Amino acid sequence: MTTTWVSPEDEEAMRLVAARLKPARPEADPATVDALVVGAYDELRDARVRTFVPILTERRAGALLAMPPSDSRPSPEG
Repeated sequence: MTTTWVSPEDEEAMRLVAARLKPARPEADPATVDALVVGAYDELRDARVRTFVPILTERRAGALLAMPPSDSRPSPEG
């Protein structure tokens, strides 16, 4: 789970968040969990106060994992 914009501390925080989410959501693909954690962390990249970024990341990624999969069928037009 490596990205170019994160510090070693942020990368470790993302690893820990993903490690907590994976057993909590065993039905989710581990790569999907990693991607959602990185995406959620990226949303908070510019946060001035860094203290709560890991918990906010975990909550955001967990919420996304809890959402039902989107229906990929095209909607009828008309």
